[in-house]
Amino acid sequence: MARTKIGTMAQELADLNPWWRSANWATDDADLRNVRGTGLGYRSECLDDLTQGGLYLVRGPRRVGKTVASKQKIAELTASGVSATAIVRIAADGWSADDLRTVIQNVPLPRIPEGIRRWWFIDEVTGVTGDWVSTVKWLRDNFRPFAEATVVLTGSNAAHLTAAIGQLAGRRGDVERADRTMLPIGFRTFVRLLLGELPQGIPRLELGDLHSSVADDAYHALLPWLAELVRLWDLYLVMGGFPVAVVAAHRGQPVPRSFVDDLFNVIFKDVFRDSLASETTTTDLFARLMEGMSNPVNHSQVGNAVGVSYHVVERHVTYLHNAYLAWTCPQKNADVWLPLPKAQPKVYASDPLIARIPHLRHSARPDIDLTVLTEMALGMAIRRAADDTGHAWAGDEFLFYHKTPSRKEIDFVSELLADSAIEAKFIQDGSWKSSAATVDASPWKGILATRNVLDTTAQDKAWAVPAGILAYLVDT
Repeated sequence: MARTKIGTMAQELADLNPWWRSANWATDDADLRNVRGTGLGYRSECLDDLTQGGLYLVRGPRRVGKTVASKQKIAELTASGVSATAIVRIAADGWSADDLRTVIQNVPLPRIPEGIRRWWFIDEVTGVTGDWVSTVKWLRDNFRPFAEATVVLTGSNAAHLTAAIGQLAGRRGDVERADRTMLPIGFRTFVRLLLGELPQGIPRLELGDLHSSVADDAYHALLPWLAELVRLWDLYLVMGGFPVAVVAAHRGQPVPRSFVDDLFNVIFKDVFRDSLASETTTTDLFARLMEGMSNPVNHSQVGNAVGVSYHVVERHVTYLHNAYLAWTCPQKNADVWLPLPKAQPKVYASDPLIARIPHLRHSARPDIDLTVLTEMALGMAIRRAADDTGHAWAGDEFLFYHKTPSRKEIDFVSELLADSAIEAKFIQDGSWKSSAATVDASPWKGILATRNVLDTTAQDKAWAVPAGILAYLVDT
């Protein structure tokens, strides 16, 4: 929104906040109507348990459903008796920091009873130009109605939100989980949404229990659902967890071309908007990163292949990381649970659909190998589970790959995984033990994520566990 008069801002706010006018607003809201029309009843839990007076940051990629989550929360608040006129939603993408301050401090709002505090939902605050963090900080310090309000800021730029966390310290209230991440739907929820009959009485596993008697019981308890979990895992690797794609999977349809184009535009028109390279070059660069996800990324080799410098590749990886479209997995230091300095990290997409965008846009480009997608999706399952228990998504210092003295790699090790290590080996017959030689020679007990093989007979050696069973028990 360009700099404009207070009256025009008030008019825009009135348009964005239909609950001020009608208790039945949710019936007519296009976003909520679309959610109801899917028949899935999906609702993110990222805005559960908000404490009045807190200031929350909700991060995640574009098109993951942050706006829908805000509207669903607003509907819940009004249904629970919160005064509708006390709730203000702003779509801030494209505003200036001055616009934000003007709206919060000066634009007239519907009056609310004495003693009632407002709720502010400010969508895509990282799209605000100028120093929006200092603006929010000043308002929390100096404008009492905003200082006492419950504030939810959503955004899709990790660098901006990470900076905001530091600057807003002490102004966020005595709340739990002030920083939250909304990611593409995890596999356990994917199964719940697509499978009518769910496995009963089989809870998620703790990350440190994957090679334990508790896990052994859980793996075998899911054997009656093996065929369904294999089928759904194969589907998840193709469709991913963006809500639009999950709806298509439920309907037995491919991901809509329009949504593929939307994600393409998010990557190449928004995330890469500061790139000086052409769209063809950036697409080649992105495709090579995705095809090579299971290997440490060599920025120089990728750059040479597409005709750009090491620094250009490094900068584009940072763009993707900041937009929550990719994450990095560093090599573990041999002696401590820290990244090995100067070692090349692996770069993974944060959803299978993101990795497949170059192929889906142009079928001449190769699709991503299912073993690579399995590795990526299991890494995301671990990260989602860690985030769910309070480990910051932005941190890259809790999940690692390990390189043995013989230069072989183990996909995932972590202090959170205790004595377990995870390897993706999309095996679908009984010949799996030779693939466990590397992890069996390591300090860890291996979990080989197969396609459909379950074998937990060796107490102190690697186990084979179907990826669909493992992900169902780990993911959110």
